[in-house]
Amino acid sequence: MACLYGNAAPLRDVLAADLGLIGRSRDYRLLDLAVVQKRLTLPPDQECTHPESGVARALYDCAEVPLAPGGPRLRLIVATHPATSSPPSIGVQREGMVYELFVATLPCLAFTPTDVLDLYLHRGAFETVLADEDQEHFDHSSLMSERGA
Repeated sequence: MACLYGNAAPLRDVLAADLGLIGRSRDYRLLDLAVVQKRLTLPPDQECTHPESGVARALYDCAEVPLAPGGPRLRLIVATHPATSSPPSIGVQREGMVYELFVATLPCLAFTPTDVLDLYLHRGAFETVLADEDQEHFDHSSLMSERGA
């Protein structure tokens, strides 16, 4: 599965290759599309809190959003949270809310918006496990060489 950050051009290449996709989008003009604006007037599909940062997000699932006029359609998940006094490092701030965009090809019936967000936000979680295993292997090897084994 590919995780990308960017606009429609690289996403089109991934979609053309029939690869799965979970990514963050910085194409905030998608927020201005009528289908997205309509969805944002309704209650969120889910709410979640990030375990490390404590940021609570409202999640809005938009099943088929065009990346470009006449272009491919993707699932768009809009994550919102209230703005703070600091400008957001990720997302765009509008009228006191911060909006983050996530795109995916995962089916709505199989993956909830929270599932998609969790998969994206924890995409590198395995790296910590691998680093721990590498350290454990290194410690074991060092111990064995000290013992002359």
